[in-house]
Amino acid sequence: MATKLDPHHLVALMSYAFKDKQDGSPRCLDPSLHSLKGGIVDNYETNVRTFPILDALAHISVSRKESQVIAIGLQLNSRKQEIRLTVAENQKVTDGLVNHLTKIWRKLQALSGEYEKNRGGRWDKSEPRSPEMPKKVGLSLKMGILRDIYQYSLEKQMRRIDKWSEGLRRFIKELLERRVFLHLQGFELSLYKAVVALLLAVEVVSKLHDNPKDQLTESEWELVYFQSILASEHVRIVLADRKEFVCELLAQELGDHLFRDPFQLRRALEKLTSLPRHIETLFRFAHSPRLRPALRYRLFVSAVPQKAHTVKLPASPEEWKSFLEVACYKRYDFQEMHAVELAEGFGSSKWVCPVHCECGLIQYLQTRQGNQWDRVPPFSYIGVSKLSCSACRIWIEIFNEQCGPKFYTRGSHGKWYWPWGIPRAEGPLVGVMARKVLDEYLAHLESQKLLRSNSVSSGVSSDGAEHGLSDDDRKDAEAVGATIVQDRRGSGLGFFDARG
Repeated sequence: MATKLDPHHLVALMSYAFKDKQDGSPRCLDPSLHSLKGGIVDNYETNVRTFPILDALAHISVSRKESQVIAIGLQLNSRKQEIRLTVAENQKVTDGLVNHLTKIWRKLQALSGEYEKNRGGRWDKSEPRSPEMPKKVGLSLKMGILRDIYQYSLEKQMRRIDKWSEGLRRFIKELLERRVFLHLQGFELSLYKAVVALLLAVEVVSKLHDNPKDQLTESEWELVYFQSILASEHVRIVLADRKEFVCELLAQELGDHLFRDPFQLRRALEKLTSLPRHIETLFRFAHSPRLRPALRYRLFVSAVPQKAHTVKLPASPEEWKSFLEVACYKRYDFQEMHAVELAEGFGSSKWVCPVHCECGLIQYLQTRQGNQWDRVPPFSYIGVSKLSCSACRIWIEIFNEQCGPKFYTRGSHGKWYWPWGIPRAEGPLVGVMARKVLDEYLAHLESQKLLRSNSVSSGVSSDGAEHGLSDDDRKDAEAVGATIVQDRRGSGLGFFDARG
């Protein structure tokens, strides 16, 4: 009975059942559990280091404020010294995105060449990392890359800034008023330093947004760069102790005092450091001798054509009720109320359902295109700008069970989205998809005690060369921040006041 159900209908049903809540599925990929194919070199440890690079390339490809997700696949032909990035989007991939990726890649190639020239053969492959470079090596190239990425992703970055920065200002000001500043230590001192550095970078980037005709100076871009790195270093310390939920406990303490919901401190820090963190990953990529082969090769960028399905959902409470009875194998009292809510929530019976980018990319890579890349196996890991939804997670799991090539993303956020389109609307995978989604729906109903228990049917970091701040750079960046904070009305608290 379950095999006759349309997986699209079941995904819509799950999006209703969870209403943007997480379903509890595992979030992060454990690379040790999988065999990787088609990497940059024939070495597991080196190929794992490309995970965050592909994710970073996907992340810097996002330009719109919302509703944009990017996936990127990698193929490398060492014989011809060619590399191809294949880009997919939930909507149409634009020429602007392809040109942006091409430009950034060429500048990373130039930066890698600069590092290689200054390395001068001083690196032994048996050493865990390459020699440190002088501060000024490649700085101009890095500032050019930083500028290009920020200008391309400015609208998205400003969305993050507008959403999180003022709340973070108020949170830290409240913390300083509750504590004596000189008594800040450990976690709270790192948090204070992180926020100061973050807000300094945010102020400069906001100038670029407010006056797009007035370009930032080289020194302003350097301030954005060094303060962003400094902020990321302190944020890593703040977020490191996940078992103790220190961020959540502090947010709860201040939230209780302010008589409002706790501020999402961890989320704010992660969001505001996401773009500079991914930019730094790309700089580490250029700095790494082990990954240099990829930056020596000629680049090709291909776009996956947009694909969508027109899906007809049940149009009335009666049709939804009949669907629920089939899905649950029998009638239950709750179905009548759910059917009414489903009919009201989805309204129109016809939906255009886009194929999500990671699934569309996998399908594209496994379909012959009639060119030289048909003979080059793609890398197993797919870079994504956002964690996969639960429907994509299940589809990829089923695809990987088909005894062919296997693909992985960095994990799932455990949410269900509608509309969602299956990459190919025919074949055995469709029936398996329906059964797997149905099993999760029935398990959810059982957890809600809506079914009797016997009624149910059968997130890597880059480990390449370290590329953070030197001790001197860190001290200089912190001194700059301290001076600016002190100049703001002399007290330190004035720095955290809302900007007019």
